[in-house]
Amino acid sequence: MTTATATESAMARSEPTAGPQSVGLLDKLRLAAAAAVAVALMWGIGWLVAAPGDPQMAVTFTLRGTRLLMVLPPLLVLVVVASAVGTVLAGPRWPEGGCFAMAVGLAALALRGGSMQVALAYHAGTEPASRHALMMAMGFDVLCWTLVLGAGWATGWIAWRWLWPESARTRQHAFATGQGAAGTDAQSGWPGWSALAVTTVVALLVIWITVARTPVAVIARGQVIASVAAGLYLGALAARYFTGVTASEWYALAVPAVGGVGFLMGYLQANMSWATGPWAPYTLLATTPPHALARPLPVEYLAVGLAAVLIGFWSGQNVEHAAEHAAA
Repeated sequence: MTTATATESAMARSEPTAGPQSVGLLDKLRLAAAAAVAVALMWGIGWLVAAPGDPQMAVTFTLRGTRLLMVLPPLLVLVVVASAVGTVLAGPRWPEGGCFAMAVGLAALALRGGSMQVALAYHAGTEPASRHALMMAMGFDVLCWTLVLGAGWATGWIAWRWLWPESARTRQHAFATGQGAAGTDAQSGWPGWSALAVTTVVALLVIWITVARTPVAVIARGQVIASVAAGLYLGALAARYFTGVTASEWYALAVPAVGGVGFLMGYLQANMSWATGPWAPYTLLATTPPHALARPLPVEYLAVGLAAVLIGFWSGQNVEHAAEHAAA
């Protein structure tokens, strides 16, 4: 081993560790406080900004009654503020704390509006063309929410690195050695995209299985949200366990990927060719979802999914640290 390599190894071992290791009660309370502030901000001011023309309608960027260019800029500003404030409140133990708080706040905003059941009743119709149009609009909505959450994610990380540079050194060193980049993760030996792939596949399977009793059942919003949360949580937990990738960005990228696949399946199944036999009459109901994965709203996929995937990532991280301590 060369002198330079030995020096780098010693520096890596001496760096402070980023992330929720040895998380105490105070750290958890700080994270909860950050989420509570974001919820209050989005429930109040966020609703004034993003409320649809009909308050019973779903919170979206693309459906009638919502003016994209008038809603997107102020909501972006609000999300950036929520992420920055959440980062400050969450503290140095949670590098993604502001991002988590922002996601929880947006999930609360979504709950003030209607569900996908309402969106289907307002806009779906019974012809494949109308369902195609709605699924395309929902796919564009996923892109809009991805932009919003991406701005909040970047803000949270910038604020965390600026406030706690000592805690950020480990991550910066990891990037310098390949961790979190497009190549192989420096610690696990797995490429970063493997965590994205595992999280996405597991999440889609779980959501598909649990989101409804039958393909024609009425959309139960609580079940939909629980299904999205469980799918992304278990997906991130499985990916963290099997790949060991330590860059949270790869897990977060699975959230828009899952939402995009969901509405792509809805678009491809807009003719509802699967509805045969006793389910055939349901094709005449506009409120029948064209696919099980099209039951959540885009904001539910993105906001609930991001919060859940971060919890799964942290849980997997804690399990790994506990195993390391036990083996030491």
